[in-house]
Amino acid sequence: MPANAEFNASATPEATFVACADWLVGRLAEAIRDRGVARIALAGGSTPRRLYQILADRYRDALEWPRVEFYFGDERNVPLDHPDSNFRMARQALFEPLGIQPHRTFPMVSDQQRDPERDAQSYEETLRRWTAGEVPRFDVALVGLGSDGHFASLFPDTEALSEHHRLVVVNPVPKLHGHRLTLTFPVFESARDVVFLVLGADKAPAIQRIRDGGDELPAEDLARRRPTRWFVDQAAYGTA
Repeated sequence: MPANAEFNASATPEATFVACADWLVGRLAEAIRDRGVARIALAGGSTPRRLYQILADRYRDALEWPRVEFYFGDERNVPLDHPDSNFRMARQALFEPLGIQPHRTFPMVSDQQRDPERDAQSYEETLRRWTAGEVPRFDVALVGLGSDGHFASLFPDTEALSEHHRLVVVNPVPKLHGHRLTLTFPVFESARDVVFLVLGADKAPAIQRIRDGGDELPAEDLARRRPTRWFVDQAAYGTA
């Protein structure tokens, strides 16, 4: 197992969500104490929805939520109110229940869903604005894991994996017959904490590769380069 990969395996998906939520709130609170603001890049897709619901419910009073800024690790090129939008999911499950003000949330796609290249450039400018032009250092980057070893929208054998200068790119993904907006490797490498939330037996082979210290797939490469924390259920963790 890579020395940098720290696994927290729970018996059930619900226990996994709770463990991840508890850890996240602690890390965000620490950032607020140290720097006055906490910045997190959220994961999309269906897996983190329950995590966000738990944060908005059980942890409503556990954190100064108005001091948190919410960004995204990747996004589908769809309008913000589209059912597939990562922003829409987070808004419904987390932002609205907590009463997060819109100026604390930063969707990747513009309201008008302009050209995705323009949206990627605009998001990069937003990130560099609070870093004085440097690579941003998120307090937490929350990501999922695909069975193919991708995280965010950094899929195997795609162009974005070779990007070392830009912070946000439009990444063509042939297997999806489309493209996604995604943060790039330098952003995830620079984050104070990178946290994977992974559920299900279909992810077990990919998790095993991480535990074996592989370095070919995107998530393996990140786990080799820097410390990562993994909240997984027993089905994903396996028995090896």
